[in-house]
Amino acid sequence: MAVDQFDLNAGQRAERKTLLTVVEWTEGVGTTATQEREILGTRTEDSSVEFNPDIQTTTDIRGNNYTDLNKVQPEQQFDPYLVLGGSKLGAKLHDIMLRNALSELNQFTVYLITSYLTTTVEGHKVYRTQKQTECTITYDSLGGDVNVNFPITVHFSNKSTNGYVNKLSDDFTFTADVTV
Repeated sequence: MAVDQFDLNAGQRAERKTLLTVVEWTEGVGTTATQEREILGTRTEDSSVEFNPDIQTTTDIRGNNYTDLNKVQPEQQFDPYLVLGGSKLGAKLHDIMLRNALSELNQFTVYLITSYLTTTVEGHKVYRTQKQTECTITYDSLGGDVNVNFPITVHFSNKSTNGYVNKLSDDFTFTADVTV
């Protein structure tokens, strides 16, 4: 597979809004089950995916340094994540908190859409995306000064599928990359 080029003019920097995090979950059961999605980041001023690498560095008897990367544990914090009317994810997390249903916190699918990485499929511009299943979202606190803040942390699972989405909204279609 060829490496995509950044869809930016020479020297132009990618703006933060070109990296989207979208959470997906199932509401209900059986035939009444529906898929819900929410784009994260409303009223959040700064949020980055932190990779948290587990690195081990050793020096041999000759003085040579060796570095082993054992794993990465990516996560992304959203603080503030305000209690906002219309936020289905916020209401779901608040319900989980009230019921102390911690086992439900690891049932999210998270899409990391890099809209500055584009390609063309069947004549249409699409956006490179990584889909991660069985992600955990934790609520970190509840309160605040003027507004009620409910900061959350998304813990990525590393159970990922690379692909693309057809548009930059919460009603996109994800298509997995096909490898031969």
